[in-house]
Amino acid sequence: MGKSYSLFTQKVSKHTDAAAEVLLERKGCAGVITLNRPQFLNALNLNMIRQIYPQLKKWEQDPETFLVIIKGAGGKAFCAGGDIRALSEARKTDQKMTQDLFREEYVLNNAIGMCALVRALKIKT
Repeated sequence: MGKSYSLFTQKVSKHTDAAAEVLLERKGCAGVITLNRPQFLNALNLNMIRQIYPQLKKWEQDPETFLVIIKGAGGKAFCAGGDIRALSEARKTDQKMTQDLFREEYVLNNAIGMCALVRALKIKT
């Protein structure tokens, strides 16, 4: 028989209030990332990316985490992509932030894709 896993919920993010832009938690064998900016169609900003990436890497290495679920809060959108409004405003004063956001968002996108690939390969073996 296979392993059995308890169905527990564990808050991973430091923010537990509804105002947090990203909610990170473990539910049983799943890591759950909730994009929590429904008023901005859950568009990603640099702060969100910097919270999601390290947690995703931890779950990738955790033998008890078999699945990562990414979902969007609210009923209008999963994720509108990068926060274009924040980029536009930052571009006027902080070119480095704009570059950081693009670079770190693409690194996150790659990590999400690689995490899925690693999980698929582990399941097959």
